[in-house]
This record gives sequence, structure tokens and C-alpha cells, in this order.
Amino acid sequence: MADGWRTVREPRGPYATASMLEWGSITKGLVGTTAWLTLEVDRPVAYYLPGVADDEMTVADLVRHTSGLPRLPATMRDSLFGDPYRKGVGVPLDLDTAVPGTPRGHFVYSNLGYALLGAVLEGVHGDWFAAVHQHVLEPAGICSATLVPARAERVVPTLFGQAVRPWALGESSFAAAGGVWSTFEDLCRYAEWALEPGAPPSRTVSWQRQGASTWINGEVRAAGAVIANAAGITAVVHALAKAPHAADAIATALIEREVREKCDG
Repeated sequence: MADGWRTVREPRGPYATASMLEWGSITKGLVGTTAWLTLEVDRPVAYYLPGVADDEMTVADLVRHTSGLPRLPATMRDSLFGDPYRKGVGVPLDLDTAVPGTPRGHFVYSNLGYALLGAVLEGVHGDWFAAVHQHVLEPAGICSATLVPARAERVVPTLFGQAVRPWALGESSFAAAGGVWSTFEDLCRYAEWALEPGAPPSRTVSWQRQGASTWINGEVRAAGAVIANAAGITAVVHALAKAPHAADAIATALIEREVREKCDG
């Protein structure tokens, strides 16, 4: 995104026959911003959820991945072929699993932390996704976002001629950690809204930063997505059935190419 969007590749394959893409952990950007705008982030999580074992971790810790909570509870594990989120479908988050494994204050990326943050928003607002709609999606002009799109609308890769079944994130108690789907156009709208010049820091409170680069990414079973900004250029990439973090590598290459072209021009 520099003086407007430029399409790098026209839709083809699954992208040409369906429209809904998995955001994966880019979902955390929506949830973190909603929490920052609607909760007292320096309060302990236990203030909102009295059943939480650790009475020191704060809402801000959950947003920033400094709560000490592990990536997933000990009862779950990442799997190439299995679905670690399937057992969380239709049941609330087990608060007994929210036990820190490392000291509070250190960065440890945590899907469990964002699942817990979703539970906090659910307790305060009654429906965490409705709160996300009100405070992020609607202001950003995003209409297509959903947690469980129709199967025919999902952009998914195929393996041996069969569609790869995505993780049941959006149906599970971990939906706030990575369950959103939308069109690619709406993913770009989120990028524009979050990175709008002069926008308040709350819009990117869940994003990562290194030097002058800012990004948020997501990896799910067979897809990856990233919004990356560097050198005044934003790249939004979604990729299917690629190596881990392939979308990140593509975004980096696109930004580097744009920078070279600007310098050569």
C-alpha cells in the first residue's frame, strides 16, 4: 500500500472459486484492540474472571503476550494432521488450564492467552465477537467477517483432490485467538484502518514491531496470512498450502521490490 493498492496476482485456483479466507492469528489484532478500548487493561484478569488461578496477570499481559501462559494448554498440542481445537467446539474455555508456565513479564506467544481474553470480553459484553464488530469491524467498513463461513465459500487447499479440512477454530473456545474469516478485500480494509496515518496506537496494540517494521500474521492448518508495513509500504498476503511463514516471506519480498523500484525510479 503506497499511493493505493496494487494487485500482485489475480485470483486463481481456490481463490477464483470461493471468497472467504482464514485470518488465523490476525484475529488477535481485532480482539486486542477491542480489549484496549473497552476494558481497564491494567486490572487483573481475575477482576473480570474470578475463576482464574493467577491473580496477578493483567488484561494488558494477555494483549501483549506477557502473561506467562503457554501457547496452548498442556491438554492440547499442535498437530499437522489432527485438529487441536476440535475438543473446544461447543464448550467454554476451561479456566483451570490458564496456568502460567513462565514468569509474567516475558514475551511468550500464547493462543491460550487470547482465548482467555475472549472469555473476558464475553463476560463483559455478553458476546466477544459482537464487541469486535462494534469497535473494530464496523469502524473499518468490514462486512464479510465471520467465524463459521459456509463450506462452499471457504478458500482452502486440496490434497489428493479433496479439500483440506480447516481447524475448527471459529467454532471453538479458542475463536478469539484465530477464528475469523473474511474476503481478501476486507482483510485489506483492516490493514488500511489499522495503519491509517494518525490512527491511535490502540489499533495496532496486538501487532509486532521490530525497528521501523510493523506486522501481524497468522498460521493455521493449511494457510497463512500477514499484514506487514515497512518503509512506508504495506503488503497484505494470503497463501495456501505453503511452507510455514511463506506469507511472511512473500510480503517481505514484495516490500523489498517496491522499495527497489521507488529507488530506481
